[in-house]
Amino acid sequence: MASRFKYGVVGAGAVSASLIGQLPLKAREIGPVAAVSYRVASRIANTLRAGFPVRSADALNDPAAVLFHSPPDQAESLLALLDDPVIDWAGKALIFCDCSAPLAVRKRFQALGASVVVAREFGIPGRIVLEADKGRDAAALQTVQRIARQLHLKTIEILPASADVFDAAVTLGSGAFTALIDSTAGLLREAGMRDIEAARIAASFFEQTARDYVHSGKQSWTWYVRRPRVAQLNAQLKAAGPELEPVMKQLLLFSFDTFHKHADAATELKVG
Repeated sequence: MASRFKYGVVGAGAVSASLIGQLPLKAREIGPVAAVSYRVASRIANTLRAGFPVRSADALNDPAAVLFHSPPDQAESLLALLDDPVIDWAGKALIFCDCSAPLAVRKRFQALGASVVVAREFGIPGRIVLEADKGRDAAALQTVQRIARQLHLKTIEILPASADVFDAAVTLGSGAFTALIDSTAGLLREAGMRDIEAARIAASFFEQTARDYVHSGKQSWTWYVRRPRVAQLNAQLKAAGPELEPVMKQLLLFSFDTFHKHADAATELKVG
């Protein structure tokens, strides 16, 4: 007989702030809520305003999907609860929501018959990233995609064990270049712009570059075809000042190397 509830929850920490807490119609979709203690499970159910606390792991056999959230320091004790042999994982979806799940952990539950997905936000509003094996974890992927549609979220799927690579891309495309925007705005202020105008123009440079890249890829790079005037670049580097000059020079050389263009100009820039 089909379960009355779509999801069971195993949680610790700020469960309501995770993907689990965003579920619409929670009271009708979430069933058993398990935690390291019945008291904690009760608190989670009360915070979610959905589900009911359970004392035994076997209650998780009822729903077809288990939603898991935990801060790193409490994950092991919760995973021990999921390791209880009374749980039949065959055909069940296990979804790690806005928390990490080492590959060894996922393989452990896959070996028991579960399909496993890690679903998390990553800084772009309206999108979540799903880490899973499309073939092996199809059932869990379908469950998360259904949740995403309910929440009007778009999904991005990445390969298993690629989370660090994906996170490196997030860092490189966000926090790693914030200082470049700030430095660009600083140069504009030095050229005579007011603070707010300098910030807006600096942001516009980066936004336009990103839009051009989406449209034309690497061919959008300023010097993809035309060789740069190295003397002009050297004048700009000097004007940038002693702190920014080496950073800007390294970025220029990195660009020449990345796009395999104008090796002679790169050599001339190094010497200059």
